[in-house]
Amino acid sequence: MSPTALMGAFLSMMVIGLPIAFVLLGTGIAVTLSDPDILSVAYVQNIIVGTQSFPLIAIPLFILAGELMNVSGITRRLMDFAAAMTAHMVGGLAQVNIVLSTLQAGMTGSANAEAAMHAKMLNPEMVKRGYSPAFAAIVTAASALIAPMIPPGIGLILYGFVTNLSIGQLFMAGILPGLIMMTGMMILAHFVAKRRKYEQATGRASGAVMLQTFWGALPAMLMPAIIVIGIRIGVFTASEAGAVAVLYALLFCAIYRECTWKELEEALWSTATMTSVIMIILAASTALSWALSFEQLPQQVAEMLVTVAEDRFRLFLIVAVLLLIAGMFVEGTALILILGPMFAPAAAKLGVDPIHFGIFFVYMIHLGGITPPVGTVMFTTCIIARVPLHDFIKESLPWLAMLLAIAGLIAAVPGTATWLGYL
Repeated sequence: MSPTALMGAFLSMMVIGLPIAFVLLGTGIAVTLSDPDILSVAYVQNIIVGTQSFPLIAIPLFILAGELMNVSGITRRLMDFAAAMTAHMVGGLAQVNIVLSTLQAGMTGSANAEAAMHAKMLNPEMVKRGYSPAFAAIVTAASALIAPMIPPGIGLILYGFVTNLSIGQLFMAGILPGLIMMTGMMILAHFVAKRRKYEQATGRASGAVMLQTFWGALPAMLMPAIIVIGIRIGVFTASEAGAVAVLYALLFCAIYRECTWKELEEALWSTATMTSVIMIILAASTALSWALSFEQLPQQVAEMLVTVAEDRFRLFLIVAVLLLIAGMFVEGTALILILGPMFAPAAAKLGVDPIHFGIFFVYMIHLGGITPPVGTVMFTTCIIARVPLHDFIKESLPWLAMLLAIAGLIAAVPGTATWLGYL
């Protein structure tokens, strides 16, 4: 099947509105039927094989850990600490939104989950305090992109799985870019809030308040550290770290006694739902990747990129543009699983460090989530916050410019990923 016909089949199914999992399945079936050398039974087997990997156990476990941390009362304590940290800043609640996304990243690991949570919890309060609905929405959506970069980001787990990289190293490598994102967003929120006279500073929180809120938030902030350090020193694998995170979250459910049995049941249902979506996409994309590998398309893409790019700086530029465009139309999980194995070999041939490229790749994949026309994080936020799409897009332009500048920094300075990645 020619690349043009393949792209045509893929886009046709996207245009008629099929869910991405069925688009991937349909494309894989089209490739299989077009080549008599591909055994249809082998394609079906690879749908199952795609979900039969031990490292993937980490995904539902980390999702469940995040859900349990939310119902345990940890989220409220994190918000209190974030509010105390930002009380002296202009645009206080916008700053709380950004800092809270960073502190909560170790609990959710998902940009969509983070955006949905904050759109329900913080956006109404921001609007009450005089922020425009569109500004509140872009702060929520943009800050949610920090979640996939801070361990245990689901995107990092999937990228490590499909490219055979150390998930522990990817976890470490994502920390500094996540903190750079937080800093850039806080600076931009400060200037916008100051210019529009949104919520002025109320004075620094007292030392006693800072200490009290810090101790309340400490358990949640320790969880990513325990996970990363445990993986790096070899106490447990990434999958076992997920089980440790669940036990850790259950411990605080028992200590605080703020969650009900109903909330625990809802946490389990939410985990099952999110895991099902990810695993269906994973199964479909694995089978499609196998069929494409049989046709040697990934090798062709890698060779084309090496030929066109010529050096690593052009490669980063080409990959950034391709991922940004693809992220406008396709959900990030599917892109990681399909494009990761195609682009990583090209980066390796041009001498790009695999951890450095992995962090840049995952960053750009998720940046597409807040870009029109169909960015998933953008839609999640706009629907929950009830913000018109055109207002969101207009408000998002300076935020996209700032995030693209950070992408350029990550590409140009390998140390942003490798400094901690190889620690």
